[in-house]
Amino acid sequence: MGKRLYVYLKMFASMLVDAVLINVSVYLALYLRFDTPRIPASYLFPYLHVAGWFTVISVVIFWVTRIYHRMWRYASARDAQVLLFSVFGSTIVLGGLLFITHTAHYSRAVYLLYALFAVALVGGWRFILRSFYDFNWSSHARARERLLIVGAGKAGQLVAQELARHPEVGVAIGFLDDDMQKVGMRIASLKVLGTTPEIRTIIRDHHIDQVLLAMPSASGRVIRPLVEQCRDIGVKVRTVPALNQMIGGQVSVHQIRDVQIEDLLQREPAVIDLGEIASYVTGRVVLVTGAGGTIGSELARQVAPFAPKTLLLLGLDETSIFEIDHDMRQRFPDVPVVPLVADLRDPARMGRIFDQYHPQVVFHAAAHKHVPLMESQPDEVVYNNVAALWQLADLCHRSEVETFVFISTDKAVNPTSIYGATKRMGELLVRVYASRSRTRFVTVRFGNVLGSRGSVIPIFQQQIAQGGPVTVTHPDMVRYFMTVTEACQLVIQAGAMGQGGETFVLDMGEPIRILDLANNLIRLSGLKPGVDIDIVFTGMRPGEKLYEELLTSEDRALATRHERIFVHNEPIVDSRETLANIEALIRQVVSAAPAEIKQLLQQVVPEYQPETPVAMLRPITKIEEERHRAIRN
Repeated sequence: MGKRLYVYLKMFASMLVDAVLINVSVYLALYLRFDTPRIPASYLFPYLHVAGWFTVISVVIFWVTRIYHRMWRYASARDAQVLLFSVFGSTIVLGGLLFITHTAHYSRAVYLLYALFAVALVGGWRFILRSFYDFNWSSHARARERLLIVGAGKAGQLVAQELARHPEVGVAIGFLDDDMQKVGMRIASLKVLGTTPEIRTIIRDHHIDQVLLAMPSASGRVIRPLVEQCRDIGVKVRTVPALNQMIGGQVSVHQIRDVQIEDLLQREPAVIDLGEIASYVTGRVVLVTGAGGTIGSELARQVAPFAPKTLLLLGLDETSIFEIDHDMRQRFPDVPVVPLVADLRDPARMGRIFDQYHPQVVFHAAAHKHVPLMESQPDEVVYNNVAALWQLADLCHRSEVETFVFISTDKAVNPTSIYGATKRMGELLVRVYASRSRTRFVTVRFGNVLGSRGSVIPIFQQQIAQGGPVTVTHPDMVRYFMTVTEACQLVIQAGAMGQGGETFVLDMGEPIRILDLANNLIRLSGLKPGVDIDIVFTGMRPGEKLYEELLTSEDRALATRHERIFVHNEPIVDSRETLANIEALIRQVVSAAPAEIKQLLQQVVPEYQPETPVAMLRPITKIEEERHRAIRN
């Protein structure tokens, strides 16, 4: 209550100041028009006759345009535009009142002069206030670090303004920008010193201690060479968040962070057809399974801005469902969110959920996906990844759900793991239902997600924090990686594009060597691979492959209207035979040993090759170790 009263008092004080200044502006306009201290009574008295109404209406205009709701210490060009618009409205009110009352007819010069004085006075005291806040009142003249800002765009300007308010962080020396027209110019009182290819020279000549990357939308291809050059000469590199993540459109010193592996690997932002997505999500009841996981939780965050009627968050782990529910309510308070702790394999529970909420769009992200861990318990993987999917797909078919999106994986292509084989069976199931249902059943297949729970990156980070060693299974192992944000955006987009039965394949970019990933993470931690942190090769684990594939050698992917989404139209499967084989597998899993389950899986998925070559299940040889050392050096 006290804070709210303080805000209202500040607004009232601003109104009083403006009321005085707009009247002063009229007086100055008349004074300058007649160039004499004694303004003719025939001009002054008519104004005094309408001054009260003019003042009140002008202040109301300022209120309607939300002049009093803006934080002028963060004033921008947009705020100046609103101020100009408000003064223009006030000028029209002045002329209108004088015309209606027939008291005087001022020349156009008076109105023009009034507008100029009002902008100067009403806007001036606000920008003086901003300058007061921006002034360095710190008692110490020298900052601790000299900073170079890379990127002189909107984000760079915000960084410069924030640094000016927080000299304890460091003093900004200037900008780097690839726009040659900006070089030599001053932006936010700082000079653009050169372009990014000159970064080494500028760091040396200006004694830079730290580089701030203010290019939140730049791809990893742009960021990697900058980070590597700074790292080579021993200068720390930090970055700012994306513009849409900045609180109130401003950069906070607390948001400036170290460069992360995601920054080095990210691509140009994907272009999403918002209208197409909204057409099948907005106003619908949307169910996300596995909502507590990395993919499921991000799908929920990506769906929420499209205003679903209700967003159902379903998962078996109550802690993760509690966390995503809490996060969604904080981020999207206007979206109805329903947390559901349920087992997909419980038909009665799932039936009650569908009867109560009637979901219209289903994103199925739930699955057992830890490859080596689940190799020894294939029965659990079959139940969770196949039987539960079958039951859910059938429930969606009978409930006439509009769209069902199945999240698959590149490990389903020529699988060598239980996880990959069950995901391939899931793709076959979805195709069967697509051929016989009014529901649009589609599959989206992609590779690894950066930073997902249990993935290699969090494991590497933990090993680095403990002082090493970092364990890599094989120096030649490669994987496709994608940020979780991009993956989920494309999944939702693919769901809008599907007509039923398609397998959409996401463009994952170039495969990345796990060894390179480990080296980059070590260097980003300020350490040297092989010196501060050792890398140890442990040999491949059960179910792993040296490389993953998004398509088999015989498959062909066709382009879609989205440059990063391809469609793979497989031959129509024999639905009766497929369902009979899957049903037999599920029935026999109850009593079968792991080796028998793998044989049964091969009957449904002939391309499944469960036996990892013995040569790959061994530590790396001395020759391979020497080759790795040569590459590293």
